[in-house]
Amino acid sequence: MAKQPFHITVPVLLGPTAAGKTAVALQIAETRGWEIISCDSRQIYRHMDIGTAKPAKEERDRVRHWLIDIADPPERYSASAFIRDAGGIIRRCAETGVVTLLCGGTGFYFESLKKGIGPQVASDPAVRDALARRAAEEGSAVLYRELNEKDPETAARIHANDVHRIVRALSVYYQTGRKISELKLLAAPPADMDFRVAVLLPPRPLLYERINRRVDEMLRQGLWEEFRTLRGLGYDERTPGLQCVGYQEFFSVEQGTCSLDAAVERIKQNSRQYAKRQISWFRAHNREAIVEYDENIAALTERIAGVLAPDGRI
Repeated sequence: MAKQPFHITVPVLLGPTAAGKTAVALQIAETRGWEIISCDSRQIYRHMDIGTAKPAKEERDRVRHWLIDIADPPERYSASAFIRDAGGIIRRCAETGVVTLLCGGTGFYFESLKKGIGPQVASDPAVRDALARRAAEEGSAVLYRELNEKDPETAARIHANDVHRIVRALSVYYQTGRKISELKLLAAPPADMDFRVAVLLPPRPLLYERINRRVDEMLRQGLWEEFRTLRGLGYDERTPGLQCVGYQEFFSVEQGTCSLDAAVERIKQNSRQYAKRQISWFRAHNREAIVEYDENIAALTERIAGVLAPDGRI
């Protein structure tokens, strides 16, 4: 007799950078015997510990964490890879009675897992490389305008400087004659999962203050030295893992066009701008899941736990 499928309830804690998700998730998971799946597009990378604010080793020793340190910086990681990896972990753990708490700030990854992303198109190297050459020769703005003509819905979700995603979207269009936005309409949510979501959004002034303090603490922990170590491993500004806030700003220091202090201020400013975009995303996609903030962390943790496990269990 075929094994009967079962329904999996997945608790999810989302929020912008420096919102305090890690401490809350760790407390809830440790109390309930859950494990944590990182929903963070940068914590997947090895050697990038300080700048991505990974949970400390002692925290990972207390609660098992998944999808941290699973790739090297030159590797690209995608929403489809996240669906494959996170979905597999959720299902395998559920079969043994273990609840996994999804926690992070990459809202697009969670939204893709929750709703599906539609049929995947294998990249044609010839088409991709031709578009990449055009981006290098003509500039990303030219390809972005082209994408806006071919698939304005997808262009609206991509930054004009995100060459990788622009090339990917145009590649799909030229290979199939269909827009990525059309393919997404064919997406189907996972039939065996139900998500209980809480979104942690501190007041913006408090969040910005926390970001500034955290960047200062990262510097004290050795963020600049971590960057130099990554450079010593041969990674540069084109390395996918390093194309993020907290690392990109240091290349100008290395090139002598910016002081270290000025780069640190840029990291703070860019982190605040990134948090602002995250807040906009969560308000647009998960407004009903926003939890009333409380500076009393114990009270806040209890409130979030009540959303994720209203009866004290999954």
